[in-house]
Amino acid sequence: MLAFNEAHRAGASGFETDLRLSKDGEIILSHDDNLSRFGFPEVNIAQLKSDELYRLEIPSVDGRYRDSLISLKTLLQAYPQKDYIFDCKVSDRLLFETLKDLLTDLEFHRRVWFLTWSLEGDAHVRNYFPGFSYFPRFLQSRIWGWTSIARLGNLLEPRNKILALPSFYMNLPVISKRQIKSIKKRKKSFMGYLVNTEREYRWCKSCGVEVVLTDRPGLIAKLEKVTKG
Repeated sequence: MLAFNEAHRAGASGFETDLRLSKDGEIILSHDDNLSRFGFPEVNIAQLKSDELYRLEIPSVDGRYRDSLISLKTLLQAYPQKDYIFDCKVSDRLLFETLKDLLTDLEFHRRVWFLTWSLEGDAHVRNYFPGFSYFPRFLQSRIWGWTSIARLGNLLEPRNKILALPSFYMNLPVISKRQIKSIKKRKKSFMGYLVNTEREYRWCKSCGVEVVLTDRPGLIAKLEKVTKG
């Protein structure tokens, strides 16, 4: 929860978070499935019940902080006013059923975008959340990104209503002002990611990108303040 609290204080309009299922069917927030990365024995989140997971303290990447795993319900109750990107790390039908029930129970009506990793996951979004937008899968976006570097992104642009690309790849600019203008003209949404440096932020702004995904909300908030003067 510490990371979300920090992003909120920095003024983030929404959160991106990774969804997994515990053994007892709770939606748990965690990028990694196997807990061994955090210094625990080899065990997957799906093998443990939620109360067992909540007792675990996970270190931050830099090791400066430790905090407990939390459920999506806890996050939504704490920040019901935010928009969300749900990165569905598993494609099980149960995850999407549980998510739909949770959003209904909480009467959650903010904007939600989905990121899935399989055709099955895409199908579940269309089935359980008709009308909601989901990002192209990773490989599709990557191919589109390569063609965008060559300024041929219009040839392989995914049909999805919500799109995302990095600002740079191997020091080469990926997005362009012309490309973003074209995407907006066709009533699509676009997000730049992962915008973690001033250079990346400046490039996105110069191209007309309005929404960015970042691991450094404090930096982006500072740059936004300077830009607005």
